[in-house]
Amino acid sequence: MMERVPNSGELMKCMLEYDLLGFQTDRDVSNFLACVQSHLGLESKDEVVFSDRGQTQCQKFPIGIHPKQFERCAADSLEAQKAYISQLKLGGAKLVIGVDRLDYTKGIDNRIKAFDLLAVEPQRVSLLQIATPSRGDIQAYSEYRRDVERLVNQVNNRHGTDEWMPIIYENRSFTQAEIAGLYRAARVCVVTPLRDGMNLVAKEYIAAQDPSDPGVLVLSKFAGAAEDFGEDALLVNPRLSDEIATAISRAASMPREERIQRWRRMMDKLEAYTIHHWSADFVRQLDSSRVTVPADHFHYVGLGWISEAQMPSYRTEPELHTR
Repeated sequence: MMERVPNSGELMKCMLEYDLLGFQTDRDVSNFLACVQSHLGLESKDEVVFSDRGQTQCQKFPIGIHPKQFERCAADSLEAQKAYISQLKLGGAKLVIGVDRLDYTKGIDNRIKAFDLLAVEPQRVSLLQIATPSRGDIQAYSEYRRDVERLVNQVNNRHGTDEWMPIIYENRSFTQAEIAGLYRAARVCVVTPLRDGMNLVAKEYIAAQDPSDPGVLVLSKFAGAAEDFGEDALLVNPRLSDEIATAISRAASMPREERIQRWRRMMDKLEAYTIHHWSADFVRQLDSSRVTVPADHFHYVGLGWISEAQMPSYRTEPELHTR
């Protein structure tokens, strides 16, 4: 993938100008270390890359959210969203939600194809797909939007009735409070990007659930959140519509006790590493990677470096006293 990026070598060299690089997952760290070794010939040890500039620490910092705040927002917002939910053509079906930018990396088209398969099952489910407009001035995005809308119409025309629609498609923005309430109302959340650094929708959905009757997360194995949640979510290959359909069907019929157990383990992880832990951890690690060089180490005032990476390499004592 890096080879496809214009000026990729320059980009990697620019990244290595920093003392600390943060990544969402262990896989991303490993990929970057392999990439600089392959493309720049630079070695690393203990997740530290050694370059002409100095040392760059590469470390995992999985971004979090504020789960308690989101939980409160969801509980307060649910009541306000009941009027909106009541006018949806659910026909008694269980509500499944997807929230994405309208972006071809999010796998929305494969998700819709999964509901074409689910529509023939006795247990009815309806997908509320919130597809926030994104980069509509770019041709590839405009074409993807038309493809998604065409698929939605095909599935609804093939299976929909006056009382029930397999897919409710919303190509507009919702406020965070509105989405929080809809998360809480949904029995299943489908997060199936083809690839994602983290994907906070997955974490927001878990935080928004009712602890006594939570929903189930169906998650792409290629989203960074999959490394955090593991098998407590139902992991799928986002390119396989039949696999997505099977997971949604399982999620919709999952016993309450199992739903609670899975949710509790995921919620514990969210609460153990919130957005506040993330930011503090990053700054703490940055501080520990920087050292102050004592002034009396240098003959001339002003030759103080605050980072090991900035310090020149002196082989002999005379070199130290040379401007």
